[in-house]
Amino acid sequence: MGMKMKSLQIAGPGQYGVVESEMPALQDHEVRVEIEVVATCPRWDMNMLDGRDMFDYSKAPAYPLPPGWPGHEAAGTVREVGRGVRNLRVGDRVAALEHIEGNGAYAQFLSYKEHELIKLPDSVTFLQAVSFELLKCVMIGLSQFGDLRGKSMVVSGLGPAGMLAIQVARIWGASEVVGIDVSEQRIRYVSELGIGQAAHVEELDGRRFDLGYDCVGAAASVQHLLRIVDEHVVIFGVLRGTLQYEDHLWAKGMKLESYRYRPFGDRDRELMLDAVVNKGLDTTCIQTHCGSFAAYGEAVERLKSQEAIKFHFFPAREFS
Repeated sequence: MGMKMKSLQIAGPGQYGVVESEMPALQDHEVRVEIEVVATCPRWDMNMLDGRDMFDYSKAPAYPLPPGWPGHEAAGTVREVGRGVRNLRVGDRVAALEHIEGNGAYAQFLSYKEHELIKLPDSVTFLQAVSFELLKCVMIGLSQFGDLRGKSMVVSGLGPAGMLAIQVARIWGASEVVGIDVSEQRIRYVSELGIGQAAHVEELDGRRFDLGYDCVGAAASVQHLLRIVDEHVVIFGVLRGTLQYEDHLWAKGMKLESYRYRPFGDRDRELMLDAVVNKGLDTTCIQTHCGSFAAYGEAVERLKSQEAIKFHFFPAREFS
């Protein structure tokens, strides 16, 4: 018999529990990571536990979900290395950069290919790095604007992605960055943190912006950006609803596009670590609550109510 490991598993709508299973075999091109900390991705967690497919609400996920799913924002320690691995060693501290297929990271261990991980310097903590996968996605979306230097930007939605986006845009040289939301609680939280300007969507007082980055995904949010942005809007959030691209937008050359995934190269990784290590990017501010997998359902409810921005869990401690 092989080694056993523990994972959280969602068995159906509102149904979950901790299961024990065989440790999967390690492939030659993989490393096995002991998951030290893993964070929720609110829309994934809320939809998967509520019986909705993340991208098509008319469908239900295939239950039971794979063990550990949908956990994918994770950081941990390399415990075993396949024969074909070249750049990682046992004991290296790493964070996930990819949302992989199969089993998820709400688990003691998970295997990754090398390019799916980023090696962490000693100066970056696991809690800082746990949501690097989200930060990667936010950075890819922001890069669609090109050079941000001297440009003003409005970011719609002060959830986890929006809170990272307003910081990265400022670090990359935007002349003005304002995050907007309808939640007074989120606006107050961002303002108190001092990570950027925050305002209610109805309190912009006629201000206009060069660029707009939507981190909500609701059609109404994007439509609002099209009314206050002059050059370019990127939709980062998964879009729900229908947009109207009016003739005056065409006349002034407004560019509207959805998020386009691309490989995250060496230079991207350098920029990510530089922002965190040297430029003051606060990644821990989105990790507002810590929980136990035994109370996973309660954590999801607190995400729904927006009491929590993200929950994080410590599998290495909880399952030891």
